[in-house]
Amino acid sequence: MARHPFALEDLYVHHDRDIVIDAIPAVLAWVPRGKGGGRKPPFVFEVAYEAVTGAAATAETIELVWSVAALRAHDPTVSDRARRLEHGQTVQREHVTELAGYGLAMVAIAALMPGNRVITMRRGLPPDLLFDVTPNALRGVEVAARTTGGNGALAGVRRAKQAPLAARADVTEAHLSLWCAGPRVAVHAKIKP
Repeated sequence: MARHPFALEDLYVHHDRDIVIDAIPAVLAWVPRGKGGGRKPPFVFEVAYEAVTGAAATAETIELVWSVAALRAHDPTVSDRARRLEHGQTVQREHVTELAGYGLAMVAIAALMPGNRVITMRRGLPPDLLFDVTPNALRGVEVAARTTGGNGALAGVRRAKQAPLAARADVTEAHLSLWCAGPRVAVHAKIKP
């Protein structure tokens, strides 16, 4: 099992700031509430990682930590926005899980797929996070997160998302990044080519 310590503030180095900045408060609000682990870093996710389409998964561990001071250097309002998300004091309260999933997918991309950088998000069509915008040759990651249900919940999401994403003619490389907070497990899998 490979271990990947990752500081959340490093997302600003690995991906486009405009995408990262809205995902981080959701990660801060969502991840500590997960069952099966403590409420203080490191937050350990057991990740089934399929680096090659159709290959057996390897067991990886992502150990997520953060420094609030380092995060505030990039976004002075991060703590306040995380607090409002955690307590439902924002219109985004129903999207915390979804936004945290995007943040965690970017963590997995940085930790497991070095050299890939999320530059934009796709609107309304999979994959969610794009590495480039080459017409009819998109490369990216489709994301989903669940608060509970563990690997069983993620298996159901995978069944629903994998075939339609792999069948898209405009996508040449596709990955799934699926996350659960309780217990803290994930699947990060290349599904095309």
